[in-house]
Amino acid sequence: MTGARGILAKEKYDNCPGPALCKKCFWSSRKGGFCSGCDDDYKTRCLKRSCYSNCNACSGGQKAETPGVCGRTAVFRHEWKKGLKQILEARVKLHKPDPVRIKTGVIPVIYPEVKKYRIPEKFPEVDAWVVPLHKVMGNTGWFYSDDFKDYLGLSRKHKLILSTSVPDDYQEFLWHKRGNLDFKKYNADYWFPAHFSIYDDDSKLYQFFSAKRQQINALDAKSQFAWFRLGEHIPVEFIKPVKKMPSIVFSKGHIVSGRTKEIVHREVKKADDWFPQNTTFFILGKAHGLPINKKRRVHEIDSTWIMRGLKGRDLKGRPGRYKRWTMLKRNLAAVIEDAELHRRMGGKN
Repeated sequence: MTGARGILAKEKYDNCPGPALCKKCFWSSRKGGFCSGCDDDYKTRCLKRSCYSNCNACSGGQKAETPGVCGRTAVFRHEWKKGLKQILEARVKLHKPDPVRIKTGVIPVIYPEVKKYRIPEKFPEVDAWVVPLHKVMGNTGWFYSDDFKDYLGLSRKHKLILSTSVPDDYQEFLWHKRGNLDFKKYNADYWFPAHFSIYDDDSKLYQFFSAKRQQINALDAKSQFAWFRLGEHIPVEFIKPVKKMPSIVFSKGHIVSGRTKEIVHREVKKADDWFPQNTTFFILGKAHGLPINKKRRVHEIDSTWIMRGLKGRDLKGRPGRYKRWTMLKRNLAAVIEDAELHRRMGGKN
């Protein structure tokens, strides 16, 4: 690491060095890769070192000595190149699993804490539930129960999905143990592949790297799903191996501005145009207002009902006047009613 930093420290830029680095980068489109270089906005952010990170590991962070240009990884850190090439240039032929068969439009997130309230029994119309992986497994692979459904208070008739939208340390464990985790043994019906975050202020090379690992993990883990996340720079052709997957999962993330909302809507619209009409979308969050063809089958995965209900609050975060189990029941009933109303209105707000 010291040697690499020594090399980096010699390079200080006031202007974008991209053209020179692109010529040396194996992922450049001129060398057969998928990266076509940076647009003006990305160059500006790069030179400002506007990466979210405080580290100095990749030269893109706030304390970096050089701009966070993508090509620096392949040029400056030769010891990384072999590993990056091995992943990015891997040929991926995803299996095409059977479609996920779930009836209800809203799939609630459930935690072990609500077992004592017997919530699933209060909603017989809900045939599937989602549990975040870190609620049933430690980050070293230790399972909290031999039977997830019993642990959560679900019956054998319920379908259970494991969500991998969990802390980053779990992602690396899932990556290294891919193909060796038998979730069905613990009574899970479906599971997402590992969810490697793709941040728009990451280097472009790292965005491609995360997207490729998602594809590989979906295959190796025999997941029934594939994640869809392009970021601002990944062309849709790069994720061609997942086009025939019958179940695609999105995370709306935390929309905090008009710009992030625009990014989410643009991605969903691109996916709706690109995937066949019989592909089912699973949205972590509400589907309200998203540009999705009303003929497409869509499921919403909702966590607000339980996160706020366990704190004694309603869906808007207001303190409730009821006991906790009553707040949970009222919240979930409201989520289901809202989704049904949205469906009857043809997907309009």
